[in-house]
Amino acid sequence: MPLRDRYGTRASGGSRPSTGRSSAPLYALAATLAALTALLGGLYWKGESLKVEIDKVTLCPIKRAPAEVLVVLLDVSDQLSEPQLIKIENEVERLRDSLPRWGRIEIYVVSRGGERLTVPVIQRCNPGTGDDMNEIYQNPDLAQKRWQTFAQELRDRITALMQLPDTGTSPIFESIQAISLRTFDRPDMDGVPKRLVVVSDLMQNVPGSLSHYRGVPEFDEFAASTYFSKVRGDLDGVDVTLLYLNRSELPVQGTEHISFWVQYFAAQGAAVHEVKKVFGD
Repeated sequence: MPLRDRYGTRASGGSRPSTGRSSAPLYALAATLAALTALLGGLYWKGESLKVEIDKVTLCPIKRAPAEVLVVLLDVSDQLSEPQLIKIENEVERLRDSLPRWGRIEIYVVSRGGERLTVPVIQRCNPGTGDDMNEIYQNPDLAQKRWQTFAQELRDRITALMQLPDTGTSPIFESIQAISLRTFDRPDMDGVPKRLVVVSDLMQNVPGSLSHYRGVPEFDEFAASTYFSKVRGDLDGVDVTLLYLNRSELPVQGTEHISFWVQYFAAQGAAVHEVKKVFGD
């Protein structure tokens, strides 16, 4: 017989309300939130791990070596024609675009003021275009803006440098030695792939030392000279490209002249892998 309370109502028999069914959604929500938090945390740390601290001026990594170093030496001791200017601008843009992310490019100009060791006029690193970045945990828009700044600044500087007035000398050997010492031989460049692109008619002209306008010497004779000992550098492992500015009025230019320079680079550990003649003078 069912029990009744003092007011005559039937007692509940001590049963308790069930909580299992109502708690299940809460557990599921908590698990989902935990998983989402873990995912967001993972994405955050993934993004942080891929960040590279860079110098605000050069855009180069501060705590790591560049992926590659590319040096472009511009010889503007003689005025370039408009076709040559356009050709060189196009070639430099190709070189710029060939740089991997965090690849470093330095521009030197063949010494113009009589200084022994010229210095780079621009040093920049390719920050990447952002095309290979993940929008979830990286910032491709920022990378794209940095790349556009890098590309435009490099283009503007190259154009301005190639329009400098003529000079009476062309110390190409001395300028390449400067590149060897100031860039390639630095401890932070050890193990870094190195490229050198020389934009020049390759008419070495240092009065009192050597002038190709008087003829190109036999390389073995030159290599034995005290002058070569004075101007040589360490170019071990450097890949060289020559953008050979054609001068129609100079009969000294040609196969023998190029051969001299190929031997010159080989004697210092470098290899000339390509010679591109730039016509239109």
